[in-house]
Amino acid sequence: MRVKQVRVLRNVLIGCGVCALVLWWLREHLWEHRDALGFGCILGLAVGSCYWCRLQRLVTRRDRRYERNKIFVHYLSLVEVLIATVAYNHYLAIPLGLLLLAVLLIDTFSVHWWTVLASALGCTATMVTAASTLRYERHHGPLYYQYNSESWSGAEGSLYQIGTVVAPLCPTGKVKLQGVLWNAVSLSGEPIEIGEQVEVVCIERLTLYVDRLVSAYTPHEVDAR
Repeated sequence: MRVKQVRVLRNVLIGCGVCALVLWWLREHLWEHRDALGFGCILGLAVGSCYWCRLQRLVTRRDRRYERNKIFVHYLSLVEVLIATVAYNHYLAIPLGLLLLAVLLIDTFSVHWWTVLASALGCTATMVTAASTLRYERHHGPLYYQYNSESWSGAEGSLYQIGTVVAPLCPTGKVKLQGVLWNAVSLSGEPIEIGEQVEVVCIERLTLYVDRLVSAYTPHEVDAR
């Protein structure tokens, strides 16, 4: 059992593709609105760089052997955010709809100037983010958005929690987690002695798959994974 995750690069490329399609649709107006196109690209460079700096600060688990490079979030995409917003309060759909209508009217009367600006900004920003993500992944491995399950009930809430070995893992044994005794398996296959602390990496039925805490192995072992 693993909590749902998506590659950061996937989300970024989808956004880039949408903005690129809009620019292609408006290709006949791009020269006419070259000022909006240029201004959007400049803004996009700044926005993309700032967004990547923010993402970098949110990356966790860089020093783990398993399930590395996570950005824990409550929503995996903008669509989920909008759906959750409307589901939380149906009346919020009204201002969102009015905002969309206002954007369409402004764009119509300005002959696509704002659409060119927004699309150029979005396309450039996502391209900068994609390039930065690829550079990061080249050195650290794939980067993922993942649901933050820390406050969830049930097995999902036990992911990445710390337990204590009470029967040696060779590679199977017993682990005490939050006062409950679990069957456990050492993911690496290496033995883990009684009293050592382990981290829950995944759960299948009533069995925890665990790994030693990072302090118990060397950086060379991490990179080897």
